[in-house]
Amino acid sequence: MHVTKNRRDLRRTVVGALAGVLAATGMTLVPGQVSAAENTVPATKGTDKGAGARLATGERLERIPGTKGFRVAAADGRQATGTYAFAQTDGELTIQPIGEEKPLPATTVRTDQAVSGLAPYGEYGTTANQKVNLSVADGYAAGAYISLWNTSTWTRYDVTTEQYMPRGTANVPPGTYFATIQYDYYAEARPAYLLTKTFTVGSTTANVVFDEKAAKPVGIVSDDPSARRAGASIWLTTPSGDRVGQIGGGADKIFVSPFTMSGVTVHLHDVLTKYGSSQLRPSPYRYDLVHQFKNTVPANPVVTVQTAGLAKTVTTFRSLAGRQTASLDTYGKPADTESFVAGQAASPVTTPGTLTEYVTPNVTFGRYLMDGGNQVRLADRTLPTGTSAGETIGQGPLQPDAGGHSTRSSTRISLYEPASYTDARGNRGADYTALQQYRLTSRGVTLVDSAYEEGFKTYGATVTSSSAPYEFTHTAIRRAPHARLSTRLVREWTFTSSGYSSLPLLDVRFDVPSLDIRNTAAAGPVRVVTTVTSRSTDATASLTGLEFSNDDGATWQPASAEGDITVGAGDRFLSLRATGKDNSGATVRTTLIRAFGGPGSVSLPDESAGDVKISGVSVNAGKPVVIDGASGQYPTEVQASFTATSPAGIARGGMALYKGSYERPDAVFPLQWTQCTPANATTSSCQGSVNIAPRHLVDNALAGEWKVAAWAESTDGTSFADVHAARTVRIARTTRLTTDATPEPVTKGATLTVTGRFTVSDWLAGGQLAFPGQRVHLEFRRAGTTGYTLVGLARTDSTGKAALTLKAAYDGDYRWVSGPSLNPATTRPAVAPDAVDVR
Repeated sequence: MHVTKNRRDLRRTVVGALAGVLAATGMTLVPGQVSAAENTVPATKGTDKGAGARLATGERLERIPGTKGFRVAAADGRQATGTYAFAQTDGELTIQPIGEEKPLPATTVRTDQAVSGLAPYGEYGTTANQKVNLSVADGYAAGAYISLWNTSTWTRYDVTTEQYMPRGTANVPPGTYFATIQYDYYAEARPAYLLTKTFTVGSTTANVVFDEKAAKPVGIVSDDPSARRAGASIWLTTPSGDRVGQIGGGADKIFVSPFTMSGVTVHLHDVLTKYGSSQLRPSPYRYDLVHQFKNTVPANPVVTVQTAGLAKTVTTFRSLAGRQTASLDTYGKPADTESFVAGQAASPVTTPGTLTEYVTPNVTFGRYLMDGGNQVRLADRTLPTGTSAGETIGQGPLQPDAGGHSTRSSTRISLYEPASYTDARGNRGADYTALQQYRLTSRGVTLVDSAYEEGFKTYGATVTSSSAPYEFTHTAIRRAPHARLSTRLVREWTFTSSGYSSLPLLDVRFDVPSLDIRNTAAAGPVRVVTTVTSRSTDATASLTGLEFSNDDGATWQPASAEGDITVGAGDRFLSLRATGKDNSGATVRTTLIRAFGGPGSVSLPDESAGDVKISGVSVNAGKPVVIDGASGQYPTEVQASFTATSPAGIARGGMALYKGSYERPDAVFPLQWTQCTPANATTSSCQGSVNIAPRHLVDNALAGEWKVAAWAESTDGTSFADVHAARTVRIARTTRLTTDATPEPVTKGATLTVTGRFTVSDWLAGGQLAFPGQRVHLEFRRAGTTGYTLVGLARTDSTGKAALTLKAAYDGDYRWVSGPSLNPATTRPAVAPDAVDVR
């Protein structure tokens, strides 16, 4: 709003702008919409005793008790709904009704003191807070979150919600309000909701009901018909900068209430992948799209984009783990002119593999990759329309990042080196499943000596402020299906430090440009590019030695002066070790065990070191894992366990289900969060679980026999066991076999036809598919008896149907059953007998 000392110069404004201007003066206003004063007349002072500060319309300007704000009240005391022009200057507020048939005079009141003649609140209507009841019509979803704002000031009010129910209450002063509720049904194929409501609170309790049925599906779709939602999120922002979200997150639908509200924006992030892709069969391409509905969510909030108008690039993901599934998460980052762009959305990607990406152009995306336990922070990316050069993520060796977070402040040294699994291109990686160990000594005195622990912790020690020599060792070890490389990382530093000087630590970085997409080298000479840098800006560092090992560090051989090493045809893994120093005398030795793979990594036997033993592996209590393809089915929880022993005790263990070979599996299900609970000092019981749903599998060929890999490590970090095929388990599709005998009833001696249809669940599209070529038996049980007898054999046709004809003789039940040879990819079908009445 334009504020002027000439009260006749009243400008066009809206309440949001007016509140923003007056906020600087410590005032707030609570009117309805404010528009222009096209024709103004001289203002009058609001000093009518006993009548308050009346406007020319008969409405009153009233102060809100306990605040510096004002409201326009109608004759019945409720919030007025007219349009007005405002001006404020020199401690006076002028308000003029507009939009009438003829110009009306303005009213002026003092804002820096009590208004003379202003009637007390209550004489013209209540000003006390009123209760607001908020609910969803026929709603029962758990976990609802309700937000509430006054639309004049965009002040947010607390809402008390009922646990497990989409209901809440609030107490607010009279005014106009905007409310949102967000919730999810937490079930397969069930949508998430962001519902909104605008309403007015007057002198009585307000009952606000959100209408789920009026909400519309929201999304971004491509002109590519094979592109389907893999993940999406919705956020809402207000003029005051408040945000609500995240709504959605998976592939299910999201519904939003259409609305119009100035200054409110709904931010949509949609990730699309190829139809038929899944967690175990990730898509070869991905659409990463954002859109903002500013001020208005239309009646059809579905936006269509043209692929030709997007940015395009190809990203390569490297990994030795065969067909590991990772998760690529992205979110829109704000530009200078915006406070928020889009929330997080994700889709699975295959490592190793390539991914063609189509992206909303000229939007900066924050990105990270979760590959097993290794979270890799990728560089922010902004792509222009058209094709851009691709990038490689996960290029080996995975190694500590140059420039950790260990610091010194006077007499305190803090040790923290989290990014131990950064790739050769500088994408910072930190594996939360790795065990970390820190050790700091000085002049023979141990200052820090931590245990091997998961997670990222800072270790510190109080030291002398005088100059002193130090020895610092950081070790990280890991062993899991996603972690076949860089299984043990050791950095050993020596340096001198004092006072407030930074720690003069040196960093070694390795690069092996000739590695393939699996971070594997071919047999023959391989060049290793090694650099040493100092974290101290006034130091110069250099490489003093490079060695390699093909037996996990048992023996070492020197590299050539140029950095060449020799890879043998049977080498499974190559390890690297380098040393360096700087001109201050600081030194470093960095060791990477299994820095990259060799030709022999195509065959990986069980491994062990020391005395860890694994036994008693059990999956799903020895029963098949049955996954129905019906849409909306909840995931099936698969539990597994084993026993691990070691004289030193068990630090941790893990399991994974995989189909195919261990080296090049067709699919992998890690059992996340496996917990090993000590039974005594040497023995632990390790248990884990994974949830499996049809949409995780999608490919019907994945049904059948799967294997279980199990591993465990000792608490002292020196022993482990890794058993690649500790147990097998069937993951099976459900089947159904119907029976129908006709005619019914049937005359004795007449021909009776018994048909059946054999179907199997479809993990791709849901529902049932014909199961052709299956041997089935027809059985009969005579009325009054208990046992069935075989009366015929058949094989299902291309539609899954089987039929036999016979002479009707007795009352009884017929049923089709599957043959004795059970398909390992399916369950035995449920059977439903059909009773026959013979007359």
